[in-house]
Amino acid sequence: MRVRPSLALALIAGIALLLVSSCTLMQILYPPTGELRLLRVQMPQITEEDLPYDIGVTFESDGQPTIKRACFRWLSERSSFSSPPLYCYATEAQDNQPIGSVCARWTAEGPYAQSSPVFCSNVESVEYGSPGRFVVKIQTRNVAKSYSKVECYAEYVSNGELKQSNKIRAQIMIERPE
Repeated sequence: MRVRPSLALALIAGIALLLVSSCTLMQILYPPTGELRLLRVQMPQITEEDLPYDIGVTFESDGQPTIKRACFRWLSERSSFSSPPLYCYATEAQDNQPIGSVCARWTAEGPYAQSSPVFCSNVESVEYGSPGRFVVKIQTRNVAKSYSKVECYAEYVSNGELKQSNKIRAQIMIERPE
């Protein structure tokens, strides 16, 4: 006779789990209104220092979020060392974290990463559509010849809240005037 209450409890737990997972699945399939996702950044592949450039960014969004500014940083494809130190991997194993998570962040954003500081510019014009596009003017300053990519994300307002989009990258080559 005590089997029935445990069966009912298991059934209720299963229904609750199904409802939670379906909400998560719905959010993945149908992103919340006003979300912004960058698709591509377009700029001249050969870039010279101290010149102004118009950067075009293609995006998709549900609704029309207010895009405030776009932020950039210059990156080098190669790190300043051949591989992350062994203690980085030991820390991951000790903390039971997925391989690559801490070390990847440490090499991409940590003290040994080769990148410029983040710089931001106001958005000049926005065209909403499917996909949409916005234009930003930047001036290339203090870029190293080793930089081979530019990374971009946008700051936007959706439902009264300031948010940050995903990050995208484009291949570039820096030329310095001789």
